[in-house]
Amino acid sequence: MVDNDGHRLPHMGAGRHLAARALLGWLDDERSPRLCLVGGSSGSGKSHLLAWLYAATAGEATPPARRLHAFVPAGGLTLPGVVAELAAHLGVAAHTPRRLIAALALDPRRTVIAIADPDHAGGPGLPGEGARIVAELLDPLLELPHVRLLVECARADTRAAFTAVGAPATLNLDEPRWTHPGRFERWYAELTIGAAPTSPFGAEAAFPHPGLARLAARVDRSRLPAVPDGGAPAGLPERAQRIHRAWWATLPEDVRSAVAVLSGLDLPLSAPAWEQALTTLHPAADREWAAATIAHATRVLPAVFEGGDTWAMPAGPLAEFVRGQRPESADPDRPTRVHAALRHAADAGITDLAGLYDAGEERVSAILAHSVRIGDAAALAADPVVQALARPQTVAGALVATGQWAHPAQAAFRGAFGTLLGQPAPAARAALLAVHRLGRDDAAARTLVARSTSPGWRAEWARWGDGDSHRPDRWPGPVLAATAGRGGLAGRVLLADDTGVIRTVVGADGTIAGRVVAGFGPTPLRALASTYGGRVTTLNRWGGVDVLDAAYHGPRGALEAAFQRLVNTCGAALTVLCAHPLPAVGDADGGVWCHGSPPSVPGGEPPPRGVLSAPLHTGPVTALAAVRTGAEGEPPLLISGGRDGRVRMWSPGAEPATDALDARASPVTALACEQTTEGLLIAAAWADGLVRLRRPDDDTAVDLNLGAPVTGIAVSVQGYVVLGMATGVVGLRLEHPAF
Repeated sequence: MVDNDGHRLPHMGAGRHLAARALLGWLDDERSPRLCLVGGSSGSGKSHLLAWLYAATAGEATPPARRLHAFVPAGGLTLPGVVAELAAHLGVAAHTPRRLIAALALDPRRTVIAIADPDHAGGPGLPGEGARIVAELLDPLLELPHVRLLVECARADTRAAFTAVGAPATLNLDEPRWTHPGRFERWYAELTIGAAPTSPFGAEAAFPHPGLARLAARVDRSRLPAVPDGGAPAGLPERAQRIHRAWWATLPEDVRSAVAVLSGLDLPLSAPAWEQALTTLHPAADREWAAATIAHATRVLPAVFEGGDTWAMPAGPLAEFVRGQRPESADPDRPTRVHAALRHAADAGITDLAGLYDAGEERVSAILAHSVRIGDAAALAADPVVQALARPQTVAGALVATGQWAHPAQAAFRGAFGTLLGQPAPAARAALLAVHRLGRDDAAARTLVARSTSPGWRAEWARWGDGDSHRPDRWPGPVLAATAGRGGLAGRVLLADDTGVIRTVVGADGTIAGRVVAGFGPTPLRALASTYGGRVTTLNRWGGVDVLDAAYHGPRGALEAAFQRLVNTCGAALTVLCAHPLPAVGDADGGVWCHGSPPSVPGGEPPPRGVLSAPLHTGPVTALAAVRTGAEGEPPLLISGGRDGRVRMWSPGAEPATDALDARASPVTALACEQTTEGLLIAAAWADGLVRLRRPDDDTAVDLNLGAPVTGIAVSVQGYVVLGMATGVVGLRLEHPAF
């Protein structure tokens, strides 16, 4: 398929080119409603169409006006699961709808999001989860004028939850106008190639419904008592009934029993699991009969995905028809019996927790999923090791279903959830969860560490905002800025909260050590820096620079004068500062300014001291640090981060390095560097939560993401790295690389 601009697009089958072009037109037209709803009956290809659009428009080569930025299949997910998936796609760190919306509000660029199948979101006991996802997340997103939503939903209650856009665009895939008849016929002919005997139905019987066509192609003409009479042209519901009756008539009685087994189950089953379900509901059957029956059933019932290996009976016309033919399939106890048997099969041979922990991701995830459906998942879902072993979305769904998601005891999983989704290895998830358990449940943290692999760093301590009520000093507040203490404050880390209160903790273990008190009282701050002798320099929200004596008792005036000269020289608003080993500031226009001497020319006159500057970023400078890397007398190295996502290095007096040290599609939120006892250490953090630790001397580079933006970093001479966030403070160390 080729679009109007000549770009080749992924193949679109079933004649859905007209629907695909309609969605591309919606993307292209800025005048179109910011909400587009895709509807149609079960099996009409709604999710497939959205997935195709994402594959066609998510690449870097796609023009910005046609870009689809995120695609989340919401079927089976809960609200927290959709938030986490969406945040991961959009490159922001957020685990609640409010924080996700706030993060997107900061970036006014056009953002197009597709959500598939919220009609089937949630699970047992959560029938309205799709409408909740719309009301608490998707509809509020539409309050942002730069956000456009493409949502697949057919249920009235899900659609009714949208209120922000009064007249959304709609596309109903049951309407023939969105499908090309000739291409649908050719696609249907491919389905029947090699089928023997031939189906009695032509493409027109199922047009324009791909799911119905896949079923019609499996109808065995030789088993029909009479060829179905096409009669006069009928609507899609009548033609669907005709195909369902003919298909059912060709099935042997035992295969009908197998198909009816799927009714009411809300999890797709593999062939072995389907066989287990059949023998559970028909205990007199022998294994050989069950295996043969399921083998036959897999040939006559299309898989969930074409060419896939799982089968289900989703709500819709076919499910209603099967229930009408087999009323016993509507028995509400049948799904519970099946899931209990499937759980028993998954945990066969497991006699204790040790056996469970060694069972592997697939088995643990299956045990947890089936336990949810028999109402016996509360203890499993809350187990820290199970949370690391099972698939994160399965754990999240279990916590929501058992009413534990918002419980204080699950703050560790909530905080780590978004990052867990990007960790395919259970051992890596265990390492991340161990950090979030540290300071909350140290015993659980130790257990998780024992089951983790080394991520290249080691957490030493943590303090979290949901702390222990018996220890009111455990939380130093949301961290807006951080710096390592010097002089009389050496060994401490200074943390400024959102009111401007500056607290100190011991870098090695996080012990609360006191406060740095300003004579004029707390003032909301933008930046914080320590300097020689134990002084502290602050930049307040209004651009004012103050120098606090803190642990300093020497002469005053020189540092204050240096910063005053920087303030007077810089023409733009100040955004960040650093104070050691030289005074420097960054501004809103991307410039970095420092007070010091440029390098001297051998044999020449010493250059005068003064203000030096360099344009390093596009947009505001958001983080700044300095370090002395050479011999005494050589200029220090300034390292800056910007809203443009780049980390730059500059030696004052020389031209800035052409290439950025790092460049990512997310604003830099914090930066620190220090000449530690193990060499130079550079730490940078971005708004999507990623932190990169570099030790250039041995080429160490380690990435970590704790699930929240790091807004303050301190690096001590001893090599401790302290990360401050809105939700907690973590102290860690880089581990030595293994050779």
